[in-house]
Amino acid sequence: MAALTATALLATLAAVIARASVSSVPDLSRCEVAARTDAGWVCGTRRRAVSSREYASFLAVPYAKQPLGELRFQELLPAEPWYGVRNATNEGPVCPQTDVFYMQFHTAKGGMSEACIHANVYVPIEALPDPYKAPEVNTTGPGLPVLVFIHGGGFAFGSGDPDLYGPEYLVSKGVIVITFNYRLNVFGFLSLNSSQVPGNMGLRDGLSLLRWVRSNARGFGGDPRSVTLGGQSAGAVMAHMLTLTPAAHGLIHRTILMSGTAFSGFISTSPSFATTINKLFLPMLGIDPELPDDEIHYRLIETPIDKIMAANKQLLDIFGLTTFVPVVESPLPGIQAVLDNDPEVLVDSGRDSRVPLLIGFTDEECESFRQRFQEVHIIEQLEKSPSLAVSPRLTFKAGEKLPIITEAINARYFNGTVDMDRYIRLCTEQYYKYPPLKLVKKRSLAAAPTFLYRFSFGGSPSIWKVGRRMEYSGASHVEDLTYVFRTSQLGPLADDELSAHDDNARIRDSMTDHVVNFMRYGHPLPGPVLSRRWSPVRTPLHYQEIADPRHIHAAAPTCHETNALKFFTRLDCIVEKDKTNTTL
Repeated sequence: MAALTATALLATLAAVIARASVSSVPDLSRCEVAARTDAGWVCGTRRRAVSSREYASFLAVPYAKQPLGELRFQELLPAEPWYGVRNATNEGPVCPQTDVFYMQFHTAKGGMSEACIHANVYVPIEALPDPYKAPEVNTTGPGLPVLVFIHGGGFAFGSGDPDLYGPEYLVSKGVIVITFNYRLNVFGFLSLNSSQVPGNMGLRDGLSLLRWVRSNARGFGGDPRSVTLGGQSAGAVMAHMLTLTPAAHGLIHRTILMSGTAFSGFISTSPSFATTINKLFLPMLGIDPELPDDEIHYRLIETPIDKIMAANKQLLDIFGLTTFVPVVESPLPGIQAVLDNDPEVLVDSGRDSRVPLLIGFTDEECESFRQRFQEVHIIEQLEKSPSLAVSPRLTFKAGEKLPIITEAINARYFNGTVDMDRYIRLCTEQYYKYPPLKLVKKRSLAAAPTFLYRFSFGGSPSIWKVGRRMEYSGASHVEDLTYVFRTSQLGPLADDELSAHDDNARIRDSMTDHVVNFMRYGHPLPGPVLSRRWSPVRTPLHYQEIADPRHIHAAAPTCHETNALKFFTRLDCIVEKDKTNTTL
């Protein structure tokens, strides 16, 4: 650790020297657009958004030093400076992964590499600072609000690339959008509960990116005092967890959670889960889990990437959609914990109570996973092992109560007949509906407002359904995202897309308005004054129903949702020793 500290000091010194060198403007004559960062100048491209507006695109901008060699499982160091102008016109590599979900929506045009730590920055063209003017001249105004968005993918796959996270809808409404890559699966979330491999490196990557935004937002015309952190699915889990950590204090001003919370049921943050998956993973690499931590760390660094990813794929086939995930950290010398307690405990303590939240879920979340569930033969697995119906979160909390929880869930959702439709309903309610309803209930008295929506617009047609060759009513996982970000599955931006007034365009305008208004005002409707048309969640619970572009209105949870909230609340009571109400 001493050698690594010296390396960090040298990297910091190099960054200071680099800041001095970028104060002079290099030859930018071949750049369509240019911006300066702490580490050097970047040359991007000028692109067209909707509404005939233009924006500046900067792709694969390093926000930290690449975590190679001995840095493989370490916290990111400052970006190494470069001289001259760095090309930021093409996608960079995605982080090592096996994609079992996004398929053609995730193209990985830049290849795949451990050297994947970069951000994509999109700026309305009129807001980009003049590179030939001194920085102090360019930063006299307030700057534009900034959205930092964390991609989903079960902590195992995905990227911030514009194939799924195209910025055209949002930048046309006068905000800056930043997407980024973070370390995934083994590299991002393996935990040995040691100073060498403490875990949560993916979360720490998010912190590094937020610090980079604080330092560099002005260089792109943004306001570092107005940063909204958003995420979808696993990205939403990460966004919420970062909202809960003191290490992010002052870096996050608002948070958007789409189909995920810090205590979503599809993961367990228990150290027991981390130990369990390690005992599966390490022997696949020929490493004895009982070896000393420093020896395991050394062997992991020396193991070729292909061998690590082959083992990770084996685990993915066992677990379905996730492998390694965030974990509650133990106090370790020299390490600042990112997740220092169970996320639910942190919410109850008020850690996120002063940050406005916009939370959403879709009405048929788990329909998106039907194909993957078929691939891993989930129904056959459930018939052999009924406890698989219990969420990972509850499984690793239940202890000796697991048989009681298993029996209750199977009785409610299957009643002797295990089939895919019933499992899809269980998945949707347990993993994606109960957690946000539980969260807004906990935050009903929080100092900052909480806004909730349910997205059930089925599309006319839905690009997600068409691309995945799926048919069902309503909206599933990711579908609301496709009305906030533009997917490359739509093809090149067409002229008629600029003036479209069909239902898809109307929903797109509504969704992006909600996001942009929340970024500007801390609530989803226009203007600084809070409107009664979408009020913060209080008791009794309600949400904004987004089912039809002509009628977006407040609604109470459905009977199924209300009953699911009561049912899973009772299960939580069973596993908490201080609760006595175990009646089902």
